[in-house]
Parts: sequence; structure tokens; C-alpha cells
Amino acid sequence: MGFAYKPIPFDDLTAINPVAPIAGLKTSIDEIARALAQELPKGLVLLDGFPSANIASLVGQLSQASADIACANVAQFYRSPDAIQALLAPYLPMDRETDPELIFGKLFDQGFEPFFEMEAIQTFLGALPADKTTVLYGFGSAAPMFRNAAQAIIYIDVTPKDLGLRVFEGQYQCIGAQPGSDLDAVLRQTYFIDNELAVKTRKELITSQAIDFYLLDSSLSFSLLRKADLQTVIEQLQSRPLRAKPIYIEGVWGGQFLKRYRNVPDHLVDKVAWSFELIHTEASLLVKAGEHLLDIPFLTVMDAAAERIVGPRMFKQFGGYLPIRFNYDDTWHSNGNMSIQCHPNDEMAREMYGDFAAQHEAYYVVLTGHGAKTYCGFKKEKDPQEFLELARQSEKDASIVDYQEYIHGIPSSVGRQILLPAGTIHGSGRNQLVLELGTMTMSAYTYKIYDYTRMDITGKPRPLHTKLAEQALRFERDEDWVMENIAFEPRLVAEGAGWKELLVGQFDDIYFETHRVEMETGGRYQGDNGDGFCVLTIVDGEAARIQSLEDPSKYYDARYLDVILVPASLGRYEVIAQGKQPVVLHKAFVREDKIDG
Repeated sequence: MGFAYKPIPFDDLTAINPVAPIAGLKTSIDEIARALAQELPKGLVLLDGFPSANIASLVGQLSQASADIACANVAQFYRSPDAIQALLAPYLPMDRETDPELIFGKLFDQGFEPFFEMEAIQTFLGALPADKTTVLYGFGSAAPMFRNAAQAIIYIDVTPKDLGLRVFEGQYQCIGAQPGSDLDAVLRQTYFIDNELAVKTRKELITSQAIDFYLLDSSLSFSLLRKADLQTVIEQLQSRPLRAKPIYIEGVWGGQFLKRYRNVPDHLVDKVAWSFELIHTEASLLVKAGEHLLDIPFLTVMDAAAERIVGPRMFKQFGGYLPIRFNYDDTWHSNGNMSIQCHPNDEMAREMYGDFAAQHEAYYVVLTGHGAKTYCGFKKEKDPQEFLELARQSEKDASIVDYQEYIHGIPSSVGRQILLPAGTIHGSGRNQLVLELGTMTMSAYTYKIYDYTRMDITGKPRPLHTKLAEQALRFERDEDWVMENIAFEPRLVAEGAGWKELLVGQFDDIYFETHRVEMETGGRYQGDNGDGFCVLTIVDGEAARIQSLEDPSKYYDARYLDVILVPASLGRYEVIAQGKQPVVLHKAFVREDKIDG
């Protein structure tokens, strides 16, 4: 998401991951402040948090709870806004011709130190009284230059969804922000700079188990977990099937199926374009501990338990991230297609954005209506450059382009997988629900080439990126190439009593592979993760139980459209079809030949 899209303020409470109750769980800010005032040690205490965390309110409550606690704002040590903006300029290029709405930037690859006046910090640390509790609070207070002097660390975590909403609502000010920054600039800096700083700091704190008091500041609750409680929750989550909490996004081409099926309220939104189901940078896990709901960022869990979740080889290769992302694109009963678009190759992703590698994707057709098509590849009798020139002209004067004369349209059928290696021109057509997969990127880099001259839901023209697209496009990928290489017919790979498994997606440039598992009513399918993980989606049928073969108490009862992460720690697993209908699974995993070592 990268905060380019405003989340719908709706919490889908069906994605529950149960853990054991937590004794003495604190769930109100004043109660938490009173508890902390009694438990904080003498000396320096650091109170940091993810961007938009409600640090100020907790500081106010702490001051009221004890007169013996002195509080100091870390912002007093920041360099000037001009100096910070100069530091960030190479990461936030101002080129509105290439990037009209400032969507793109480069991920910040330094730490907090360049933001601070180091001499002032040394003076502060040298003057701290040892017999009194001093709480240093604010964004960056748990950076390494303070950490060695600290007696305890409090950290307030925030889910990506809540951060996105708060930024859109004007509740967050970026580090070193200049007065009068417009929303585009704030959104971009939040993602490429502030968020990146916070992700790295949180990972350091989690992996070293340095957090003494872990707080969750979400739309659902404000909760305190002590260090032992957090570790207990992580240990339970890392060894069972998991479902992330969906995040719903409105869009101009949005449809009606997810909105109706998932009961997204009418008063909040007219249509849902995307549902982010399992995206490592966007997801959170809704955890039920007794009667309490905890909304924990997925990356926080991965920071603590990635090796158990993805397996040791993939942990080494992908740096502790989940290397496949999953979301739904809903154009069912919509008024139009997704844009005609493409994504960057390895060189562009790394050099321009400082990201991991190319953005490869895939569409799996889950549901169709009348006339649904998926657009992919150029028509072989047409000149792709001619289409690009027409699109470029449309970008200037909003002229209509007969895109169907140039772009190959595949009639959509339920169960078809179309892979989309980087540089392939594509777009999901109207009147279908598509499960979209993608390779690991920290953000999503979509170069819209043609968008039918329509306005966005904000009433502004949608930005196009023909200049960037021209660098990324593989013009030789025509309809024949598409049908032979990335949209082939399913191939049977295994079968057993009551089930069969088919290969539906495989391409050498893409490290993930996809299968379709067709199960009879009441059927049972067994799989083995080896030393990796897989993700199972119920793409047809009512429901299925996904459970460990060794310990059936570790299970998830999944329903239609649920996307379930089956961690490496589960090893061998079983899927039991439930309900009165056959069940179809979409199965995705990283190919063995694409894992280093």
C-alpha cells in the first residue's frame, strides 16, 4: 500500500487467531500508566513507538501517576527541519512530471543518527540523575545512541492500517516536517522514511528482546503486555495456521462482491477495490487472548519468529520477511477495469527505490460475471510502441485509446492462473474477483499506462506513469508468448482418494509456484511443507479445517475466501473439507529450486 490508498475504517473481526488468556492484561491508558509508574526502574527509561503511536497521552498519564517521574522529549535533540529535509532529498525526488502524485521514492537506508545533534545527546546523558526515573519519549528515543544507557524500554506498536488512517486524517507529523506540507508529501515521507526507520528500530528491539513493556495502540484497544507475555503470545502464534486481518480499500474500479460477502458496512464505503489479505508490510494478526482482542502488526511477529514461520533457508534468503503477498482485486459488478499497467524489473526496483528485487505478480480468477476478461500481453499484429504513444498522448489531453485493439484479452474462467512477470503489460478486467499474488517488495510500484481518462474517487485525474513504464515494459511479450508461458492450461501433478492436485502457475523468473487442489465433499488432503511454508486459500466451497498432522490441536477453521498461512513449523499438515460442497484450494509456495543453499 505504501499509504497511497486510504484504508476503510472497518475492522473485520472474523480473522481470529486464539492464544491462551494473559493474566493481568492492562487495557486502558490510565491503568497502564499507573502500572508503569509502580514498575519503572530508576535511571533512564525510553518510551518509543511506531509513527502515530499515542505517546503524548501516555506521557501525560505517567506524569499524573507519579511526581517522581521526569519526562523529556527526544525532539529537543533533532537537527533543524531544513537540515533534515536536505538529508532526505535524495530519497524523495520532486519530479511531478514523472510522478504526479509523489507515489515513488527510495527506502531510507540509514539509521536515526543523522537526524540528531549528537553533542546535545551526550550532554543530556551525562547529566542524568541515577536516583530518579527519567522517561525520554518520542520518535527515535529507542535509537542505539540512547539504548545503552537505558534501564528499561517501553514500546508502543501500531498496525499499518491504523497508521494509514491517522496519516490521512492529519494526525501524524513527519520527522523534520516543513510547515504546510501537502498530503502527497506527508504520505510519501511517512512510508519511505519514517516507517522505514521505525521498522528497523522495532526489529532490533524485538530480535534482541529489549522491550520490557510492549503496548498496542490500535482502533480496537490500548493494551500492555510485559516482556514474558509478548514472548508467550509469539510462541503460540508461530506454530499454528494463521489468518491475517483483511484491510479493505476503496477504488474507482471497485466491485461489490467482497463488500457484500465480508459485510463491509454501506455507510463506510460504496465499493471495495482491494482486500489486503496477507501482505507482510500491511498485515496485522488479530489475536484473541481470553476475552481480549490484540491487533499485532504481522512484521512484529515475523521479527520475533520468522525462522519458525518461513523456515531457516528462506529466513536466510529473504531477511525475515514473508516473500509472497496476497490480496483480492474486486471488479465484480463494477463500472470499469483496473488500469492497463506494468511493474518494475530488478534494476529499477533496486536502483530507483532501494527495494529487494523486481515486482512479479499473478492473478488467479476466483469468480466471474458476464463478459469478464483479463488483459495480458500485446496483440501480435499491433505495434506496442504505437499503443504507448497513444497512451502518452492520452496522459496529456485525456484522449480515448482503443486499448482492446492493442492489448490481448483472455476470457476469464474460474480457476485460471495468469502469471505476470515484471515488465508484462496487464490489467484485470471488470466483473471478476481475482486473487493477486506478488513477490516481495517493501512497497508496490505500479506504473499505470492507460486508465480510460477517468477520475479517481477523490475527483482528481488518476496519475499515469508512461515514462517509467517505457523503461520497464517487455514489448516482445505478445499473446502467443503469454498463452504458452504464463497462462497455460492446468497440469495434473498428483492425486489421491478424494482429491487431485494441478499445477496452475510456474515461470522461471518467478520464485513462487501455484497449485490448485480439488477436494470432494468431506475429502482429506495431506501436504508437507518440508523446511518451508505454504499459503492455502479456500477459493471454492464452504469451509475447511487446516491442521497439523502431528498435533491436530493446532488448526484453523477457514471459510470461503480465507487466506491461511501454514508456517514451516507445522511441517506436515492436513486439510479436511467441511460443509456440503466440494472444496477447492489455491496453494502457493516458494519453489525448491529458487531457495538459495
